[in-house]
Amino acid sequence: MVSSGARFLWYQSKNARDLLNMGAVKRALEARAFPEDVEGQVAFVMDRFNGTITPYQNRSEITRLAERVRALAPRTLLEVGTARGGTLFLLCQAAAGDATIVSLDLPEGRNGGGFPKWKMPTYAAFAKPGQRLLFVRGNSHDPASRDKVHALMDGRPSDFIMIDGDHSYEGVKTDFELYYPLLAPGGLLALHDIRPTPYDPSIDVHRFWIEIRDRFRTEEIVETPDQPNFGIGLVHGPNAAAR
Repeated sequence: MVSSGARFLWYQSKNARDLLNMGAVKRALEARAFPEDVEGQVAFVMDRFNGTITPYQNRSEITRLAERVRALAPRTLLEVGTARGGTLFLLCQAAAGDATIVSLDLPEGRNGGGFPKWKMPTYAAFAKPGQRLLFVRGNSHDPASRDKVHALMDGRPSDFIMIDGDHSYEGVKTDFELYYPLLAPGGLLALHDIRPTPYDPSIDVHRFWIEIRDRFRTEEIVETPDQPNFGIGLVHGPNAAAR
């Protein structure tokens, strides 16, 4: 288990490195100097800028998820856990051109560390023209954060929800119980890291996934069936019949 002191030092060193690259990221975003296709956009966040906006994702899995979101074309979208921002960029590009997108993040939080406030202007440039991208800095486990998210969406349900914040069993369970009721009929909710992660006991999403995958209509996006980490679980909206 990594100590809180070591986690803080890692968080600060990562942000210091990112500061050197953030200008190039912002210029590329403002010039829209990235491809229009999903695979090209995944390469944009994965392979450039010295990892500054690289998501904590398996390349093939996040590509497949972005393709699903693009097909869904959500007009309301919630991300729980922003971290480096790469997943948020892909979700913005996959969402409808007039979408309202809310990203909820806890600075210095577990499993990714959140992001400092000075990164917000760059992350705001992830949005397409016509989209509304909003940031909430707070604890996703607090019902007040859920209520704020819902208010920012003008009380509308979310067409797509990505839960990728606190990866502890209790953390992901709390996030699911708070935010699944906000999911629109016909919408999708994604949980990241549904595969067991033996080298990091703080990542315990797979236990919760096992509990819910047969209670809801679900799918798995997993590159190989025996891989030791990653994996994305999809839960269909509340109108979908349980299996």
